Amino acid sequence: MKKLLITSAISSAILMGAIPVSIPGLSQTQEIEAAQLSKGIGGRTYINSNGSILVTKIQLPSTMSVSNGTAYIYSGFTGSKEADIGLQYSPTYNVWKPTMKVGTNNQETYIEGQSDFTYTKGFKPGSTVQMTIYKNLNGHTRATFWGTNNVGYTGRIITEIQNSNIGSVTKWKLLSTVAVTDDIYRKDIRANFSTRFTDITLDNRAVTPVIDTQDFTSIQVSGNTVNMQVLKTTN
Repeated sequence: MKKLLITSAISSAILMGAIPVSIPGLSQTQEIEAAQLSKGIGGRTYINSNGSILVTKIQLPSTMSVSNGTAYIYSGFTGSKEADIGLQYSPTYNVWKPTMKVGTNNQETYIEGQSDFTYTKGFKPGSTVQMTIYKNLNGHTRATFWGTNNVGYTGRIITEIQNSNIGSVTKWKLLSTVAVTDDIYRKDIRANFSTRFTDITLDNRAVTPVIDTQDFTSIQVSGNTVNMQVLKTTN
């Protein structure tokens, strides 16, 4: 899978028939010149480590303005296979829902919490979601998301891509993006939302991500916290 965005894939269990588009550290606030992502816009940071378990808290946007694209806030890793694991915004229900893809496989197995955080339910805008990613747990790639849904329930959803058998990982990533199915639609994207990754750890060690791409996105890194604002109002 291309490393820049979650590629296009059908995931009816997540969005009720919508077509999702797949989709040494800095210790001070810093911005760098933006490169361009393919099939969308957004920001990306990397964690140059081969760790096994990533944990972070995601502060979801309290307000969302997105059109002509699909918004994602996600993590994942690069290695023997590319993985995109995180949350996809559903404008239909105004919630954020878990999404996973490892290699070419985007068929999640729900271990727990499917009825509370899929279909018409998902994580509430403005809330905090704790995300834990295990690159290889008994041969499977697992993600646990803990937070509050749009009807006030607080709990977790656990999803897996089974039999992924991940070996080596060269780096991890954190992104906030708006994706489209083809670059010809990129100019039509309109977006204005912010998110924050806090308490970022890899194998129980605090890590400082490095800014890679700012494409219509402002990124600030301070220790193991990353702030991202995606903003595109014109062509």
